[in-house]
Amino acid sequence: MMINYYNKFILLWLFFFATNLYSQCTGCTVTNPTSSNYTFASGSVVCFTTNTTMSDVTFQNNSKICIASGVTLTIQNNINSSGNVTFEIAGTLQFNQSPNISANLTINIANGGTLRAGTSGGNNFTFNGATNTLTNYGTVAVSVLGFSNGSSTNLVDNYNLFTIAQNINISGVTTFRNLGTINIGQSYNNNSTSTYLNCGTINSTVGYNVGGGKIINTGNFNVGTGFIDMSGNSRLENYGNFYSRGTINGSSNSVIYNEGLMRITSWQPNGATMNGPTSSSKKGYSYFINSINPNGARIGPNLDLTRYSQYEPTMTKSGSQGQGAIFNSTPIYVNSAGTTTTMALANVTYDCAAGGNCTAPQVTSISTCMNADGTFPPVANDDTYSINAGSSSTTSILSNDLEQYNGAAATTSNVIITQISTSNTGVNVNTSTGLVQVGSGVVSGTYTISYRICRVSSPSSCSTATVTVNVTEITSSVCYKPAITSGTILPTKQGITSLARANSGDTN
Repeated sequence: MMINYYNKFILLWLFFFATNLYSQCTGCTVTNPTSSNYTFASGSVVCFTTNTTMSDVTFQNNSKICIASGVTLTIQNNINSSGNVTFEIAGTLQFNQSPNISANLTINIANGGTLRAGTSGGNNFTFNGATNTLTNYGTVAVSVLGFSNGSSTNLVDNYNLFTIAQNINISGVTTFRNLGTINIGQSYNNNSTSTYLNCGTINSTVGYNVGGGKIINTGNFNVGTGFIDMSGNSRLENYGNFYSRGTINGSSNSVIYNEGLMRITSWQPNGATMNGPTSSSKKGYSYFINSINPNGARIGPNLDLTRYSQYEPTMTKSGSQGQGAIFNSTPIYVNSAGTTTTMALANVTYDCAAGGNCTAPQVTSISTCMNADGTFPPVANDDTYSINAGSSSTTSILSNDLEQYNGAAATTSNVIITQISTSNTGVNVNTSTGLVQVGSGVVSGTYTISYRICRVSSPSSCSTATVTVNVTEITSSVCYKPAITSGTILPTKQGITSLARANSGDTN
């Protein structure tokens, strides 16, 4: 599988692109303004190449500031803004008050760049525009990070370090996607229209209010001693490491999906569901410190539950295991369709006891990250074929690929095939059918093709793989067999000619 390689390539490319895009100020209409109270005029690009301190500022529509690497712009007091405003930060942008930006704000922070509210990140930063985007390859330090516009659409992409001393307060339609590290001093407050996508590391000191929204974790998600409140239709999907030192409070419509490893101190389901993978070849592993009152909880399929006496400083299992060690009463076991069944048919085991199916490995990383809409990229897997020269494969390269992780099989209807490279111009993939074609002149040998598949519904969501083709060259041969194997061989006295002049006895 090539997911890990592809994602690393994309991240490196994005890192390189962002570093170079934001590392210099270009297209400047104004450079290093000196006025203490300053208006960033509509349509202007104001560049800072020396350290500058300003007092009150106004950002007009389509204004942009660009701060060069190694340069600090400090804004001391009030901020007024409207329309669309862009901050390009390769140096440092520091607000000495708690900014509340009413404009539609785009913030791009390069590697080495810093955005902070307060001299040490102790002030609040609030987005109040209708459309806001923050892309961070550097460092962000604030106290409370707020999104206060209830009708807004917000996207935060973090690739490096984001420090929030207190809370994250969410409103509108907000997506957080983290591929770096986010440290939250207190809690994260979500809503039903927002999603948190973690592919890196998040550390929350207190807890989380999922608020009917969604959390998807493929990385390391660590929550402190507070509560994780999963009201309404809250959904938590774990494909990596999830650690809750406090209590998870469920609701009858809330769902925990676990395909990775979850360490849970306390869980109060209140009728919640804990699902595992639909395929019995996979299994979600859940560890618990305290026993659970299921209270109508639905459990399964393909889960293993183990009781621990402590996680820290060592992982120590409880002396007793089994259903009775985890639950105070029998939960409702369900299959992949959500239908009530038996513990055995749901493939729910306890500490992988004898008779349980625990051949599935414990997976703590699937080496991929979600798209901004919460869906996964496709899965392109490597292939190997043995094909005669002048022939084609009988199966498609898509036969072992998926349209997205845990999704439908990839087909030419739901993915787009692109050949990236080939080690022989006569060995190719037919991008319309997915069949591998070998030209008649290709000599025997081993060749490779690199290809990419992208989802039709999301063309920027892609995955790559390699096809190995073992080619056998077909050579023509003529078999000659003697007309006689004993005695005297006589000449043939008949011939064939197109000149109509052969006589009896001619040999030509």
